[in-house]
Amino acid sequence: MNKSNVNISMEKKKYSLAFEEFFRFYHSRLRRYARYFLKDPEEADDLVQEVFLQLWKDQTLLDPDRNLPSFTFTLVRNRCFDRLRKRIVEEKYLLHQAKKESEELYHISFDKTGEFISMEELLHRELLKLIEKMPPKCGIAFRLRWIDGKKVREIALEMNISSTMVDKYLAKGLSFAKDHLNPDLFVLLLMKR
Repeated sequence: MNKSNVNISMEKKKYSLAFEEFFRFYHSRLRRYARYFLKDPEEADDLVQEVFLQLWKDQTLLDPDRNLPSFTFTLVRNRCFDRLRKRIVEEKYLLHQAKKESEELYHISFDKTGEFISMEELLHRELLKLIEKMPPKCGIAFRLRWIDGKKVREIALEMNISSTMVDKYLAKGLSFAKDHLNPDLFVLLLMKR
């Protein structure tokens, strides 16, 4: 065995001992830190193990000039945030799928032709009829909000009125819709907010 191999072997042994000491000191703290964010002990423990595995495999991350505890806590925090973002995306997707499936399952047929109309389409048709019966400016604001999906600010700019007036027109329009729409359709309208 030559001198360079002995030096490499000694370096690995030193690194191994230092890593083991670091692991023992910070492992439980990092687990508590991850559990605080994730609220799932098993997921938090797995995440901390992944971080330690990453540190073990890529020893360049353990730069002596770097504050290792701070760096490791930052790694854990960032991975927690990544997992939380992923959860949010998955939950939004599942909610969208559930809404889509429930919409497909819940059809109403009031049409003499026997054509099935989705609740969303029925609501759209009924809103167009209601808007015609509303006072003109109220109807315009209501259409821009509930049919075109514009925000109050955008409606105010388009109608050249204040946001307060838009809010008043929308409140009046909602009151009108509540009085004239089927209760199920009114609830569906409110869910679109």
